[in-house]
Amino acid sequence: MKKLIISSVMILTLFACAKNTFKIDVEMTNANGKLVYLQKIIDNEFVNIDSVLITDNKAHFDVKKEDNSDVYHIFIKGWRRALPFFPDNEDIIINGDFNNYNKIAISAATTQQYLDSIIKVLNNSNDIKKNEIITSLTKDDNLGPHRNVAPYLIYRYKWLFTLDELREFVTYFDNEQTSYLGEIKEYINLMERTEVGQPYIDFTMDNVEGEIITLSDLIGNNKLLMIDFWAAWCPDCRAENPNIVAVYNDFKDKGLDIISVSLDTDKNAWTKAIADDDLSWKNHVSELKGWDCSAATEYGVAWIPQNFLIDIDGNIVAKSLNGNDLRIFVENYLK
Repeated sequence: MKKLIISSVMILTLFACAKNTFKIDVEMTNANGKLVYLQKIIDNEFVNIDSVLITDNKAHFDVKKEDNSDVYHIFIKGWRRALPFFPDNEDIIINGDFNNYNKIAISAATTQQYLDSIIKVLNNSNDIKKNEIITSLTKDDNLGPHRNVAPYLIYRYKWLFTLDELREFVTYFDNEQTSYLGEIKEYINLMERTEVGQPYIDFTMDNVEGEIITLSDLIGNNKLLMIDFWAAWCPDCRAENPNIVAVYNDFKDKGLDIISVSLDTDKNAWTKAIADDDLSWKNHVSELKGWDCSAATEYGVAWIPQNFLIDIDGNIVAKSLNGNDLRIFVENYLK
């Protein structure tokens, strides 16, 4: 009888534990032997809360349910960014190919399905329409359990919005628990810190030869120094490079210099792109950490190509110029 009672207690305990957790199953081809990390945003930092080795293209997490499930992320080294998802404390399946990040499918509950439907519309909209859609969601008080989707979308598409728009957006969520609210506020602080008129932010990084380059050592050597954030894998960057090369060639003897900061992870791809695109200026640096580049973080870089132009006194005099706008500004400034 005692054995029966003990067995029953054990079964009830296991059942209770099972009810207090949900499952995340990862099915990822071309990822055997890699660690997949489960992450949450805690105090504005991406924190690894668990990790599992992928075996036979599969990994499994048991996750404790929380009152505020909000957004989780998985990350595998070799990806340029973590993959976000909203599980709603319910079982979830993530499947795809490690080498094709943009085609990974997330089978999850209603919040993720709602997000996927919004993303699908955004992908088929121009920037003005994207802004309108996300702004409307932000101001909608009737989203209910889908409310956390709006701050995530604001942060994901933050480059669409002015500083004033972002400042207004955070007022809609100040009394709510959402991981990305802190990220938005931090981004606003970074944008304010890198506005035109602000002093440059120093950084130190290795160049192609492994030599240490410090930005402050370059400030004041020329009338205008452009910090160019780019990557070999970025098609928009590669398309803009001929314009940057032409501007550099035309104005390098009149006081223009460039330091290019790469958001690459593959050194061979980085150095090949420098050669292929004829980026002939001396200073090319990278941490080879993709979007985890510390300088990109400090400058609030949310997209590439992006640039900051620094005067001889170390102040930001222009930012985010490309195409003919870059040429016109440099030409006028160096007259």
